Amino acid sequence: MGVILTVTVHKKKMVDAMDEVARHRMDKAVAIVQRKIYELFAGPKTGRTYYIPGTRTTYTASAPGEPPARATRELNEGIERDVSDDGKVGIVGTNVKHGTAMEFGTQTVEPRPWLRPAFEQSEKEISELFKQKWF
Repeated sequence: MGVILTVTVHKKKMVDAMDEVARHRMDKAVAIVQRKIYELFAGPKTGRTYYIPGTRTTYTASAPGEPPARATRELNEGIERDVSDDGKVGIVGTNVKHGTAMEFGTQTVEPRPWLRPAFEQSEKEISELFKQKWF
């Protein structure tokens, strides 16, 4: 009697496992970007100094080209992240109205980029995350 070899491919289990790893890594990736955004907001600013409305507390605004200062924390607290069920799409951003105005500027306000620099500064760490062994 010869040797009998049976091979069973559990394709669905493999794909499910890969999706789980992808989702976990994408969740880590968007968390990296979110953390970088908070770091950029917290960094030193070189713009004008103002009073926070209704208080005697001052803050230094951002100068053009710097990430926004955290005068009210509205933008800071409005940063959200999400990952698709299959882990293939990760989203980091905000619905706070002035978030886009700060990023790209307006006719009266020069840009204070925060989202693009956060992605750019996170790129290496995220790349290393996805290069790790999958199983």
